[in-house]
Amino acid sequence: MEENLSSDYSSRNSIYSTENIQYLKTSNDSIYEKSVSFTKIISEILTDICEENKSNLDTKVLLLKPFVSKKIPPISIKDYIERLLKYSKTFNEIIIIVLIYLDTICAKHKLNLNYYNIHKFIFAAFVSAIKFYQDDYYSINYYSKLGGIPKKEATKLEYEFMSLIDFKLFINQKLYEKYYNYLSSLENDDIDDEFDIEVN
Repeated sequence: MEENLSSDYSSRNSIYSTENIQYLKTSNDSIYEKSVSFTKIISEILTDICEENKSNLDTKVLLLKPFVSKKIPPISIKDYIERLLKYSKTFNEIIIIVLIYLDTICAKHKLNLNYYNIHKFIFAAFVSAIKFYQDDYYSINYYSKLGGIPKKEATKLEYEFMSLIDFKLFINQKLYEKYYNYLSSLENDDIDDEFDIEVN
């Protein structure tokens, strides 16, 4: 999840179009069911990154400030992601999009994810992805309660996140598949190495 990542948003074909939703659910040995296991993998990737950044908490303070909590949230990254997925009207594949978004802003702004900011970044990326890719979603009031964040703050986080990503939320199928294939390769392996995927 470092500088060598560059995301291509030139294609304006949403992967959540009706046609592509069917593709995601049926191809590659049922990608829909397989994506459930990706939650664990992505949680481990993000946890490893937070562990590595324990001693590097002050990078890009002004950009990070809205996302930084005074205390480390008591809920684990994995449990937080599972909670968001379980109680939202969404597809499990949305968490892959969240990872792409996080990669994008970290590469663009040289931000460090850590235990003090990861939950709010996940929340903002999650809400942004759902609102962009789905017609049917809950109100920000619902998501704020789900994410354990006051409504006013949740609204601000969503806007700040959108600003960090330059309001570019489209992800083409090729980029999605690169992440999907990489995560698939990790499915039966321990995640010992740094997450490193180069997207051309």
